[in-house]
Amino acid sequence: MSSRGHFLAAGAACGAFASIGILRWPGEAAQYSYKLGDNQTPTHPMNIANVGAAKRIADASQGQIEIKVFANSILGGDQQMLEQLRSGALELIQISTNNIGSVIPAASLLSVPFAFKSPQQYQSAASGPLGAYIGNAAGGVGMRKFASSVYGGFFEIQNRLGAINVPADLKGLKIRVPAGALEVGTFEALGASPTVVTLSEVYTSLQTHIVDAIEVPLLTVRNFKFYEQVQYCSLTHHSGLTYLMFANSNAWERLPKKLQDIVDRELNLAAVAASRSAVSQEGSVEAELTADGMKFNRPAPEPFARVMRASGLYGRLRDQSDPRAWEMLEKTTGKLV
Repeated sequence: MSSRGHFLAAGAACGAFASIGILRWPGEAAQYSYKLGDNQTPTHPMNIANVGAAKRIADASQGQIEIKVFANSILGGDQQMLEQLRSGALELIQISTNNIGSVIPAASLLSVPFAFKSPQQYQSAASGPLGAYIGNAAGGVGMRKFASSVYGGFFEIQNRLGAINVPADLKGLKIRVPAGALEVGTFEALGASPTVVTLSEVYTSLQTHIVDAIEVPLLTVRNFKFYEQVQYCSLTHHSGLTYLMFANSNAWERLPKKLQDIVDRELNLAAVAASRSAVSQEGSVEAELTADGMKFNRPAPEPFARVMRASGLYGRLRDQSDPRAWEMLEKTTGKLV
């Protein structure tokens, strides 16, 4: 089996491993068996924390509820899993804000390019009033948001052609972006040629030259082995990545209050632990990737931000957003328009 095959097989194993627990509920089977899907690798801090939380949930409930973690897009791409969640076929999802904007537009504001200056500032927006606003909006589309979010890192630009130092270096570059009008609009404004590809298909898309560039956090480059396909990484820090946890509203309401409290507590604790781990790893992964042959550069952000303002992107976002959500964003970032 190829190294890529071994990697995908490890993702499948995560789903099985996460469901292991000592079931003591009468009948030796959990009364409630819920699936949790996401698009990251089993080795991502988010999934490591979720596997631990699933074991604690089974133990604290005496086996009454089990959470099976399905990592690595095993249950489908982000939009497919989102549809499954809303239909009730999937009970829990951990999904990035740049992928849920199609259902909760305010979530896209956490992906505004060149708006956030640090992980701390970014996390304060995700866990503050804007995060609460997103949670309230989720209730209107059949979803229940958990309080804590997982910091996934800042997006950087990786490609196989050369370093990106100024916006002009992006002209015509075939770059993969996740599904979302904001992500497409950002790279169109910068002169690139954005192509929407789900995370699980990125490696193959690079292999077959459907795209020559990607924009993902460093942890994702390492965990998905994208450094095998792209050799240059420009640390643009152009937007942040946050994973939010949602439950199908009906599935959540089926749980007795005691079980809700257990699941709430443990999954929120897992998110806090995963964020702490991600921040820590983000500081060391550059050295790991350098050892794997990746070349890094640090372009000045202001020329890119000027392109964003000149293109009218910020103004359009403000005009298309609920004024309350935009106000909450700018309370964290400062004035963007």
